[in-house]
Amino acid sequence: MALNEQQQAKDVLNRAQRVLVTFAAQRQGDAVASALALQHALEKLGKRVDVVSAGFILPGSLKFLPGAKRITGLVGSLRKFIISVNLEHSELQDLSYGVENNKLNVYLTPKQGSFGAADVTTRSSDFTYDLIVVVDSPDLASLGELFQNNTEFFYQTTIVNIDHAPTNEQFGQVNIVNLNVPSTADLVFDLLEDLDPHIMNEDIATCLLTGLTAATRSFKSNQVTPDTLSRAAKLVSLGARREEVVTHLYRTKQLPTLKLWGRALARLKSDSQRKLVWSLLQPDDFVKSGAGEEELSGVIDELIVNAPEAGTIVLLYEPSAGSTNIFLQAGPGQHALDLLKPFGPTGDRHRAQAKLQGKSVLETEKIIVERLKELIRPLE
Repeated sequence: MALNEQQQAKDVLNRAQRVLVTFAAQRQGDAVASALALQHALEKLGKRVDVVSAGFILPGSLKFLPGAKRITGLVGSLRKFIISVNLEHSELQDLSYGVENNKLNVYLTPKQGSFGAADVTTRSSDFTYDLIVVVDSPDLASLGELFQNNTEFFYQTTIVNIDHAPTNEQFGQVNIVNLNVPSTADLVFDLLEDLDPHIMNEDIATCLLTGLTAATRSFKSNQVTPDTLSRAAKLVSLGARREEVVTHLYRTKQLPTLKLWGRALARLKSDSQRKLVWSLLQPDDFVKSGAGEEELSGVIDELIVNAPEAGTIVLLYEPSAGSTNIFLQAGPGQHALDLLKPFGPTGDRHRAQAKLQGKSVLETEKIIVERLKELIRPLE
């Protein structure tokens, strides 16, 4: 009998020894929490697990999550280059190496005779990881430079794809994609319970409850199902630190964060005919508020909350003079990557980011808003 997707995922996770967990950098609470839950659980099973997301900046509201600071934006070398020397005819007496004119020279001295070209072979080792788990991401392209710089690795390594979004392109060898749940954390919860009913501890439960809470805006979303509420209740009974989750996600906001929010909201502009809303932040805003780029996810959420009628939302920010970053959330019927196409965007159809070098935030505002007004038709 053929295995279903859940059983296939359980099988490949059990067999894997070195696992890379990743997600699109544009994703926040649900993706981060789900990735960390998987990391903690798989490490309990004795596996080596790294969480990597290219360009990721950890939001201040998620720093409380166990192991959150271990998430890195860079992956190390995925393969070793191996030089083999045949020692059948002579043992090695001495080995040394040096770098000259940007070349590595390896010096081998045999106990007798000499080594020739026929004695030397080269090859690449297996990849560092034998399994990739991608969470809360619509496609491989949304992984940005991690995928772009390592396409051979992604095409030759088994991928487990876990997501709840209808835009997911089913790119894995194993795809756990369910459109009837409000979060990826729902799916990770079920997978871990199936993997090992006793694997859950307080840290894993706290991560998963964070994912559920963030994705449903504290269970206020109309996508919340009885099953999601049942999972949340079970996580609390298993030790999830509910008050800690709610406090960090919604109650605790540092003064620098609030100041940055205020500056962005004070500059809120809109084109009601196109359901387009945008705001901007200048270098001085970061200096005067005392906030850093890690607080920008909160700014974006505030723009969404304070402009419920908006379709497409844009935040332009200039962290330092000389270049401006663009964050865009596309409205219904729009494609974020297409809207920013001339500027080399990364992301997916819903959210995309780009950078304009040598442009101030005011110059960028003019360029971006003019383009969006050309592409987004006004309401009739």
